[in-house]
Amino acid sequence: MNSIQQPGSPVPEILADSIAVLDQRGVILSVNQGWRDFAESNGGSSELADGHGIDYLAVVRRAAANDVLAAAALRGLEEVLAGRQTLFTLEYPCHAPDHERWCECHAAPSAGSGGGAVVRHREISRPDRAEAAVDRHRLQADLAALLDSLPSMIGSWDCRLRNRFANHAYRDWFGIDPTTIPGKHIREVIGEERYRLNLPYIEAVLRGSAQQFERAIPSPDGRSLRHALARYIPDVVHGEVQGFFVEVTDVTPIKAGEQALQRAQEVGRLGSYTTDLQSGQWVGSPMLERILGIGPEHEHTMDAWLRMVHADDRQKVSDQVRLAIREVGVFDCEYRIVRPDDGTILWLHGLGEIECSVDGQPLRLIGTVQDISERKRAERAAQVLLDENTRLVRRLIALQERERAELARELHDELSQHLTAIRAFAGALQRTERCDGELIRSHAMAIDDSACAIYGVSHRLMEGLHPNVLESAGIAEALASLLESWGLQHPAIEWRASLPHDLVCEGKQLRVTLYRIVQECLSNVARHAEARRLRLILGNRQSAQGELLRLVIRDDGVGMDINAAHAGFGLLGMRERVLDQGGTLQVSSRKGGGTRVRVILPNV
Repeated sequence: MNSIQQPGSPVPEILADSIAVLDQRGVILSVNQGWRDFAESNGGSSELADGHGIDYLAVVRRAAANDVLAAAALRGLEEVLAGRQTLFTLEYPCHAPDHERWCECHAAPSAGSGGGAVVRHREISRPDRAEAAVDRHRLQADLAALLDSLPSMIGSWDCRLRNRFANHAYRDWFGIDPTTIPGKHIREVIGEERYRLNLPYIEAVLRGSAQQFERAIPSPDGRSLRHALARYIPDVVHGEVQGFFVEVTDVTPIKAGEQALQRAQEVGRLGSYTTDLQSGQWVGSPMLERILGIGPEHEHTMDAWLRMVHADDRQKVSDQVRLAIREVGVFDCEYRIVRPDDGTILWLHGLGEIECSVDGQPLRLIGTVQDISERKRAERAAQVLLDENTRLVRRLIALQERERAELARELHDELSQHLTAIRAFAGALQRTERCDGELIRSHAMAIDDSACAIYGVSHRLMEGLHPNVLESAGIAEALASLLESWGLQHPAIEWRASLPHDLVCEGKQLRVTLYRIVQECLSNVARHAEARRLRLILGNRQSAQGELLRLVIRDDGVGMDINAAHAGFGLLGMRERVLDQGGTLQVSSRKGGGTRVRVILPNV
C-alpha cells in the first residue's frame, strides 16, 4: 500500500477495512465507516469510533510498553511518519470473545508534501492464515538453507545452554553432525576446556550484554588451527533474556595478515596508531608500544606522548600537530623521545593524516611512527667523515699553496741569479776584442737569447705557482692583469669585467681563492666553451653575517653537463676552495646556453 491519501481528504470505503488518516505527528485526521463499525462492534467509545483528534501514535506507544507486537508496530509507524520507510506490514492477533481472529496492519506515507500516514487494519480469513503459515514455513526453510551455506558457525542456545539450532558449519569446525546438536548442552559441543574458557562470556550474555572475543580452535583432525572471532548476542523477548545467538567467524587469513604486518613493522621498526582528537586517546600497534618503551598500563593519551618527546623537540612537535589539525593536512616530523622505561633517547619519524567527518570536522589522526635512530647515527657518522674529508682537503690545498710559494721562492732566489750571471758573461764576451770577435759575439748573442727565454719561462712558472701580483696589488688589479694577459692569448673572445678598485680582500687565502677560481674558469672557457663573449663581475654587499664577496663569471659558449664525469676535477677543486673559506659555489649551464659560475665568500 503506497501513498494513497491526502491528509484531511475523505477516506475511501474499501470493503470492511478499517482505515485512518494520520497527520505527521500521528494524530487521526479522519476515519472510514469500517473503522467506526469495528469500534462500535467491539465496545469502543464514541470518541474512538469518531477517531478525529485522537493521538494514535501515543495510544500505540502506551500499548508497546507491555506488548512486543505493539512495540514492533510503534517502530514501523514511526519509520513511516519520519519518511524512512514506504510500507510497514504487521500480522497480529485480535481475538473476539467467541472465536480467534487475526488481523493485518498496513501503514504507508500519505500523498503530498504535508506528511502523515494512512493506516489500514484488515481481518485475515482462515485461507489467508493457512497461506501465511505455508509462507512462514517456506521462509524458515529458506533461512535455514541460507544459514547452512555460510562458512561461519551460527547457533542458538537457550538459558539452560541447550542448543536450539546449529548450521552445517558446526560439522566443519567440530566434526559433529548438526542434526544431532539440538538439545545438547553447549559443553558437549565445544568441549570441557573451551567451555571453561568461554563461561565468563556465556554468563555475561545471559545477563543481556553482547560479547565479542577471539579464540583459537583446532580442526577436527588436529592438523591445523583456526583463529576465530566469536560473537554472543542475547535473545531478548518481552525484556527477558531467553538465550543467546552465536556467530563464530574464521579470521585466520586476517590473523595471518596481521602477523605478517607485525613482522614487517618489526623489521622496519615501524608502528601504527589511531588517535581520537576529541578525547586525545590513541591506540597503537604492539610494535609502537615496543618502540616507545611502554605497556598497556601506561597512559595512552596525546599529553602523555608529548611528555615522552625530548624537551628540545616538544614545542616543534606540538606546533606541527596543531598545524595538521587546523589545516586538515599531514603531520610529518622527525623528533626525539626519551623512553620512560630506560631513559634511552630515540629518533623517530612521525607521519600521519587527519581523518574528518562528513561535515569536515577533524575526528582522528591516523599514521605511523618509525624508529630512525640507526639512520641518524649513520648520518652523524657520515657527517663526521665528511667533516674529516673537508679538513683533509683544506689541509691539502694549504700544503699545495705553501709548496707553490716555496718553489716560486727557490726559482726566484736561485734560477734568476744564475740567469743574470749568464747574461753578464754574455755581455763580457760581446765586449772582448781577442780571438775571433765575430764568433764570440754570435755565441754571446745566443747565450743572451737563451737566458731571456729561460727568464721568461721562470717568470711564468712563478706566477702560475704563486701569483706575486697578489702581494704587490689588490685583488681587482690582480684579476685585471690576469684578464688582460688571457685576452692577449685569446683575442677572438670579447671580454668585459666589473672590478671595483676600492674593494679590499681581508685575507691572503681569500685573495688566492678568488684568483685561482677565475684562473680555472678562464682556462675552461678557452679550452671547452667555444665562447665569443665573457663577462666577469666582482662585488661586495653587507649581510647579517658580515660583508660578503660575490663573484660571477658568465660566457655564451656551448654549455656543459655539470653532472658528467669529465666535469669533476676542476669543479671539485673550485668547490673545495670555496667550502674551505665558508662560502658557496653555484654552477649553472645548459646545452647551447653558456655557463654561469657564481661564488659567495665571507670577506674575513
